Amino acid sequence: MKVSLEEMKEFLLIDGTHQDAVITGLIEASEAELYGSGVRDMAEGDKLYPLYKLAIKILVSRYFEDRGQMEKTNVNMDYLISKLSMYRGEESADKL
Repeated sequence: MKVSLEEMKEFLLIDGTHQDAVITGLIEASEAELYGSGVRDMAEGDKLYPLYKLAIKILVSRYFEDRGQMEKTNVNMDYLISKLSMYRGEESADKL
């Protein structure tokens, strides 16, 4: 994960461990969202890495705050299903 659980909890202003599994899952989903949108994986040292991490944090924050209320966000099930249906595996990732 590009954003650690502790980094994300600090960003969300969350203490304790009761939401750790949810937050970890949302970090992974956010990284997948960027990848599925055609954003290449970035690593520390890339000029845009801070922006990449911020994008993950913003996505996690939005998913965390809106969980269970997907119809109120621009990320709805139809969008997710469409994105997942376009994915054909690693060999076609460059085409997304």
